[in-house]
Amino acid sequence: MKNVHKIIRPVSKIDTQIRLPGSKSITHRALIMSALSNGPVKICNPLKAEDTLLTSKALEALGAVIEWGVDSVGIVPAVTRWRQPIGPVFLGNSGTSARLLSAVFSVGSGRFVLDGTSRLRQRPVGPAMEALEKLGVKVRWLGSPGYLPAEIESRGLKGGDVFVDASESSQFLSGILIAAPCARENVRVEYSEPVASRPYVDITLEMMKEAGIRFERQGSNRIFIPAPQKYVQRDIVVEGDCSSASYFWGAAALTGGYVFTSPVSARSLQGDCRFLHVLDKMGCEIEWERDGVGVKGPAQLVPVDVDMNEMPDMVPTLGVLCAFAGGTSRIHNVAHLRIKESDRLNAVATGLRILGSDAEELPDGLVVHGRTISGPPSGPISAFDDHRIAMAFALAGLRMHGVVIEGAESVNKSFPGFWEVFEDLG
Repeated sequence: MKNVHKIIRPVSKIDTQIRLPGSKSITHRALIMSALSNGPVKICNPLKAEDTLLTSKALEALGAVIEWGVDSVGIVPAVTRWRQPIGPVFLGNSGTSARLLSAVFSVGSGRFVLDGTSRLRQRPVGPAMEALEKLGVKVRWLGSPGYLPAEIESRGLKGGDVFVDASESSQFLSGILIAAPCARENVRVEYSEPVASRPYVDITLEMMKEAGIRFERQGSNRIFIPAPQKYVQRDIVVEGDCSSASYFWGAAALTGGYVFTSPVSARSLQGDCRFLHVLDKMGCEIEWERDGVGVKGPAQLVPVDVDMNEMPDMVPTLGVLCAFAGGTSRIHNVAHLRIKESDRLNAVATGLRILGSDAEELPDGLVVHGRTISGPPSGPISAFDDHRIAMAFALAGLRMHGVVIEGAESVNKSFPGFWEVFEDLG
C-alpha cells in the first residue's frame, strides 16, 4: 500500500495519556546483541515495526531463530557464525540495520551481500566498512564506492587498532563497538569528534555493559575493548520510545493541552528525551512521574535558537512547532539530516512553505519565522517516504484546516499504530 493520503482534523485542546511503543534504537541493539549472546534471550516490549523486522530477518538469514509474540520476542543465537544467506540480505531503507549489521556480519565467516532500496543506496556506509577493513575484513563495492550494495568477505575480526569517522553518523561507531568483543584479539577504537547523534553511542555502550561486556574509556575519543568476550544470556526490557513520544509532546505544545506518556524515565539514555528541554524553553511545563512524563503546552510558543546535533530526529517536529511560535527560531548543526530517510532539512523547509510559513533552508539547519498561519495549505504535504516527516507534519493539522499528509503509510517504519493513536487525540 503506497502513497496513502491522510486528512488531519483540527482539535481545540488535547488531554490524554498514551502508552508508547518500545524504543526503536534499543530494540535494534537488543536484537543484535541477543543474536551474539551465549544463550536464548527474551526481549520484552520490543518495537515491532518495519525497520526492526528488517534487522530481525537479517539475523534469521544468518541462522538465528527469532519468534515474535504479542509483547515480546525470543531469540536463539545461531549455532555457528554464520550460516551463509541465500542471496543478498535486503535491508529496505533502514540505515541503522545497514550500519550495525555490516559489523555484525563481519564477526563470522563467509561472504555476505547487503543491499536495500534506492534511497538506502544513497546513504553512506563507507566509514563503517573502512573500519572493518582495518580489522581484517574484505569489502567489495558492487555499485558506487561507499554505498550499498556491497559484499563482505570475512573470517572473523582479527582485532587491533581502528579509527572510525563518526562525523556523519554515530551508527558507524556503534556497529564497530558491538562487534569488537567478538574479535580474536583486543580492539582499540578511536573516533572523530564531534560524533553525530552521540547519545546513541552511550546507549550502545550501556547495553554492552549490561550484557557483561567489559571496556575501558581512554580519553574522550578512544575505547579499549578486551577480546574475545561473550555477550551473556539475559532478558531485556525495552523502554518506551522518546522519538515516538515527541509527536504527542508536540501535540500538547501546539494546542496548549496536556499529554502524559509512559513508560519512560527521567534517567533514560535516549538522546531524544532531551527534546523536553527544548519544549521547556518554548514555554511548556514538564512534570516527571515514576513511570512517565507529562507535558502541558503554553498559550503561545516561544521561539528558540538551538543546536540539535545530539537529537537530529527531533528537527522535523521542532520545525513544525517553530512555525507556530511567536518569532524567529534557528535550528543548526544538523547537516547530517541530509543523509537520513530523506533530505530532512529540505523536506521540512518544503513542507513549512506549503503550510504558509516562512522557512529558510541552511546548509546545516533551518531558520523558521513563526507567525499566525491562517491556512489552508497550498497543497498536500509530502512525507518523502520518511516516517518522521509524516508524523511531524501531522501536528500542523491539529491547528489548521486542510492539512493532508501524502505518503502516510511511511509511519510503518517506526510506529505502525501511529495514526490510530493520533486520531484519538481529539
